Amino acid sequence: MKSTHNFPLISVITISFNSAGSIEPAVQSVLSQTYPYIEYIIIDGGSTDGTVEIIRNYAHRLAYWHSKPDCGISHAFNLGWAQSHGQWLLFLNADDFFLEKSVVEKMVPHLIEGNDADVVIGRTIKMTCQRDPRPAPLRRIWWQSWRWQEFRFKNTIPHQSAFTDRRYFDRVGGFDETFRIAMDYDFFLRGGNELRVKCVPIAVSGMREGGVSTNIVSAWREVMRAQLANKALPQWLAWLNFFWRVGHHYLTLVAHKILDPLAPKITWPGKNSGKMLIMNSDSWPCLPEDHLSNHSPQHNKPGLFHKN
Repeated sequence: MKSTHNFPLISVITISFNSAGSIEPAVQSVLSQTYPYIEYIIIDGGSTDGTVEIIRNYAHRLAYWHSKPDCGISHAFNLGWAQSHGQWLLFLNADDFFLEKSVVEKMVPHLIEGNDADVVIGRTIKMTCQRDPRPAPLRRIWWQSWRWQEFRFKNTIPHQSAFTDRRYFDRVGGFDETFRIAMDYDFFLRGGNELRVKCVPIAVSGMREGGVSTNIVSAWREVMRAQLANKALPQWLAWLNFFWRVGHHYLTLVAHKILDPLAPKITWPGKNSGKMLIMNSDSWPCLPEDHLSNHSPQHNKPGLFHKN
């Protein structure tokens, strides 16, 4: 199935494993999007905590899903990519969610205009882990103008808000399955300084705190391995960057421990709260199959190619 009227088909891929506490808001945030040309794929790693039962409730709305053991996040990403058909791909994991129902529709004009870009990125907001998440106190919005000289040192492309052109996958291949944490960083580093990135100041997704990247030493070791494998940094500079980033992380933890309780009383430039509507997860309805935005091209609701 392909989109028509020159509107691109977008593949949203969610991977999960024992994510019963968070996956339903993620699924609802995708299925309630006003843009009709979305192909939604879920790759579950064989959950045993009730995640599969939640996915089954939405199976008729999915382009594809399965629940079986895999070899980790990179492998699951590749499985989702293999099942996708969209011109643009976005990986929205079970702990992530779109912030508004019209987010994808707002991004599409930028995708069409940025057709020569490898990746078009919006903003990602760091969120708390509660069922009704809110912006984490004193955390910056993850988005900025992309520069290769900065990207060499750290990942500045949040995959939760990164719409990646399928042609980039064709050029560099899929995710390296030897990576457990920094697979997305390695994936984009392969583009080198010729990677074409377009930044759009639209808040696309929320990312709950936690996940495998909380093991900061292991995470930055993988970052360093990606930098060396792709010749982004010389070895001495990669090691220096590693020690600086790890040290900075732990100093930041101490600062947050002290300042987070004071955050509600502090007003600072660009403070997340008050700048954006963060929807309660209960307000994301499972919309009827024929729901379409008044501002979107008329078409059957996508995501009905096949199911397991």
